[in-house]
Amino acid sequence: MKECKYIPRLETDRLVLRKLTPDDTEDLRKWLGLDEVYTYWGRPASKGEKNPELLFEDPRPWVKRKPSSDFIWGIERKDTGEIIGMIEVFDVENDRMGMVGYRIAPWLWKTGICTEALRRVVRFIFTETRMDRLQGEANVKNIGSNRVMEKSGFKLEGTIRHGKMVSEYCDYNIWGMIREDFEKG
Repeated sequence: MKECKYIPRLETDRLVLRKLTPDDTEDLRKWLGLDEVYTYWGRPASKGEKNPELLFEDPRPWVKRKPSSDFIWGIERKDTGEIIGMIEVFDVENDRMGMVGYRIAPWLWKTGICTEALRRVVRFIFTETRMDRLQGEANVKNIGSNRVMEKSGFKLEGTIRHGKMVSEYCDYNIWGMIREDFEKG
């Protein structure tokens, strides 16, 4: 897992969003490598996702890397302390804009957890950083992810037809939110 400069601890009514640690490996193992998590992801689970202990190992420790501007949070349930998802702001460009992505254990789909986590991340980004734009992409067939974007305040900006999303060619929606959208609430 890439080393991010700063991962603040964020909370909601049901969740804690926090930096993942090697102690989270067993929780991640329960869901992160499941095929259904990647149905609309544009690629299958990686070796590290199927073997989450690898996410915390540096495959090239001799390479000096600068910390990433991305944010990667584990989604922890307050009631159980279990890591049940991940949410990220990645491909951050000049501290101005970034992409959002999220994954959650399949048995918790349709519970509002992704929406709750994304709303909290959006609030952090637009109140605590200089970023002016967040963007997300969702396969048009992924009704759940499209609903999360919509319920979190993102605007549908268009549909890419027969485009390449990660490594899959499909139709996908582009969702966006700018600081002004957030402030208008």
